[in-house]
Amino acid sequence: MGEQDDKNTKAELKLCGDVAVKRKNYRGASAFYSEAIELDPSDATLYANRSLCYLQMTEAGKALRDANTCIKLRPEWLKGYYRKGAALMSFKEYKEACDAFEAGLKLDPGNTKMEKVFQEAVEAMKKDDMAKKRENASSHPAREKQARKGRGRNTR
Repeated sequence: MGEQDDKNTKAELKLCGDVAVKRKNYRGASAFYSEAIELDPSDATLYANRSLCYLQMTEAGKALRDANTCIKLRPEWLKGYYRKGAALMSFKEYKEACDAFEAGLKLDPGNTKMEKVFQEAVEAMKKDDMAKKRENASSHPAREKQARKGRGRNTR
């Protein structure tokens, strides 16, 4: 097969993947994108699209790997950072997700979609921090009991 045939086949595979995504057939779409990646492993769009599929199939590890590859291939493209942040949110890695979304915002400061997900990540991080603090406080009942025991008494 010649180079032009590979390009045509890659375009057809990408198109089939795009149609499958519209039909919410993410497993099928990821297979089409994977075949297209075999033909052209330097196409960042294919990794971004497959990352979306993996996110929809709750395969966050694969989604993150593809998002990182997308960023490596096209560091100036917002979508890689968006996919990376979304994958990190799935892992409840809110600080790292904030960092990914923030990196995207540096590329396009006026992007309202990226600003929205960045704010969501910040809020999730705050809630997570508060929950951890509450959990830490309640996981030390002996200290709490000791603290209460000393209250209201005249100790010398």
